[in-house]
Amino acid sequence: MKHLVFFSSVFAAATLFAGVTVHVAPNGCDCADGSEKSPFATIERARDQVRALRKAGEKGEIKVVFADGVYKISKTISFGKNDSAPDGSRTVYLAKNPGKVHFDAGKDLPALSPLGKNDPAYGRISKDVRDKIMVADLKKAGIDDYGVLYAEGVGDNGANGMELVWNGKLQTLARWPNDGYTGIGSVAEKVVVNSKKMPQDRFVFEGDRPSKWIGESDPYANGFFCHNWAAARIGIKSIDPATKTIVQKGKGSPYGYSKIGFWFGYNLLCELDSPGEYYLDRNLGRLYFYPPAGACAESPRLTFARNIVSVSNSSNIAFDGIVFENCRGLAIEAKDSKNVSIRRCALKNIGAMAIKFVNVKNSAIAGCDISYCNAGGIAVFSGDKMKLEHANVEIRNCHIHHFALVSLTYCGAVRIDGCGLKVSHNTIHDGPHGAVFFGGKENDISYNEIHSVCLDSGEMGAVYTGRDWTLCGNTIVANYFHDIYNPRSQRNRAIMLDDGCAGITMTSNVFVRIAEGISLSGIGNAIENNIFIENHPAISCWQKWENHEDYTNTRYTHAQLLDILAKHDVRNEPWKSKYPYLGMIDDAIKTGKLRDPATRTRIKNNIVYKVPDDWCKFMTKRFAYSPQTWDVGDNFIVNESIFKDPDKGDYSIDEKSSVFAKGFKPVPPVSKMGVYESEERFSWPVSSPVTIKCGSLTYKGKGK
Repeated sequence: MKHLVFFSSVFAAATLFAGVTVHVAPNGCDCADGSEKSPFATIERARDQVRALRKAGEKGEIKVVFADGVYKISKTISFGKNDSAPDGSRTVYLAKNPGKVHFDAGKDLPALSPLGKNDPAYGRISKDVRDKIMVADLKKAGIDDYGVLYAEGVGDNGANGMELVWNGKLQTLARWPNDGYTGIGSVAEKVVVNSKKMPQDRFVFEGDRPSKWIGESDPYANGFFCHNWAAARIGIKSIDPATKTIVQKGKGSPYGYSKIGFWFGYNLLCELDSPGEYYLDRNLGRLYFYPPAGACAESPRLTFARNIVSVSNSSNIAFDGIVFENCRGLAIEAKDSKNVSIRRCALKNIGAMAIKFVNVKNSAIAGCDISYCNAGGIAVFSGDKMKLEHANVEIRNCHIHHFALVSLTYCGAVRIDGCGLKVSHNTIHDGPHGAVFFGGKENDISYNEIHSVCLDSGEMGAVYTGRDWTLCGNTIVANYFHDIYNPRSQRNRAIMLDDGCAGITMTSNVFVRIAEGISLSGIGNAIENNIFIENHPAISCWQKWENHEDYTNTRYTHAQLLDILAKHDVRNEPWKSKYPYLGMIDDAIKTGKLRDPATRTRIKNNIVYKVPDDWCKFMTKRFAYSPQTWDVGDNFIVNESIFKDPDKGDYSIDEKSSVFAKGFKPVPPVSKMGVYESEERFSWPVSSPVTIKCGSLTYKGKGK
């Protein structure tokens, strides 16, 4: 490879090479020539150099190589059509030494000093910890953009306010309880507005602690206020200690409040009482912090720039070996682009989600480490699910954990919707709610290890989708699900196909220590050749649509199911030949006859060990087993272990076992599921210890 020497904005043909390298270093200068001996200083300058090269006709690969160090990002770095490389080539933004190049969207935390008696906050902070509290004067340091705290229902805005990073990790906005949740004492009846019952804007809290918050300038609450499966953030308008009533400010919990709810308060100066907590006084521009024990080995930071990288209408662009950190919004967003590669990167301390792809084709997110994100890890919405046009985007060999710190629900480690998307060989753990949310058609979720999720929620699946009979061709294959427990009154599952889903094949998965293995309806799914160990139960079955009136019962059949099906011309191609079950469902709806047996959900050739006798449970009398709507074939109920060494996580089966003679097919070893050692991995080895907040597989209590 030859190095670029920049002379002017006009390049003679003789200066163009089959490949060019541009160099950038923290101690460089944007007036330099971009050579290794005279590097640029900023990403923007290097990007502009690449644009000039492409405009001049350079068709070969261009490498932009970053020397070790921190590159401070003050605003989003945008890449567009002018940054595209020709097909068959690419532009790659590459760390010279992977992991040692940081795109840092934060600012330095100003010097900390001990809390003084004359400080405006002194009287609001508990006397027990005043000698532990340190203060930074942001306003004096010229930092005055603190962002906002969003109070909203289910959503993925994340925090979007300034946050504190200490020792490379997001700290906690002062809250109570310091860990876990408190409860709701009682709830008023719904009010009638325009003849419609609406949730109340208030609830009664348990205990007396929230009365202490009177006088707080901008208090908030976060939690599962009504349902085990939906969290929200609310602003607190008022607190009445006499009636123990909290009234919401503005937009509140979308489902209102319930006595089964559980929540915590935050942004509370008076609750600054635990190591790692901080509070930002937005009026005075002062940050108060209770530092954890020990020295801060990394420079303490404040998240600042909203997004780091934006790619739009571009192609053949790659980012390799870079650490993206300390932003208030997205780390990387790509839309309307193709051949985008995010490889062996780390993304951490992210205000919203780490990576979002929209209408992106032939791309990959591979070998990345993603952690401490407020609103999810990776989201990909690409491919045409109505035309069955594959996007060919893969999320591969990534380690994703602590991925929904603020937006607690529906902000998974991975979210996909579209067609032709692949989620493979990822290790996912430590999330309050689901890990993988999916929709669309012909997507593949395979060879992942998922554990220690649904840590706070109930009625949720580690892999989740819902309300769609047209999820054609989706496969969930050879995944290792383990240690997913039941902290709430409603069960958590490894796979939850909620409120009627069809078209999904689940095979060769291993389920170990799961509150409930799979929950699904009786239409068009397949559960075959899986291993269930210590599940309670392995499978729960409901919604069978055996009676015609079920299709018109709005409490049983969501309108969304019928509306989505109606958008498909099931009598014609490609649906008629490729997915004929859709036409059979439509026939049953229109004729009133029983569904064709070919639409039944199949449950066959599964191994079940240490699972209750009702391992395949048909929920309530209404959902009782019927051969007209369920196809439960031969399965293997094992009373003694047939596994080589289950105590050490080896669930492989001796090849001489009789189950193979009877039709069971070998399942890949769990050691082959999850991340693997590769040149594309950001880090190796990968540690993913199990987290257990509630170790019960059958717990039915309130579980605050």
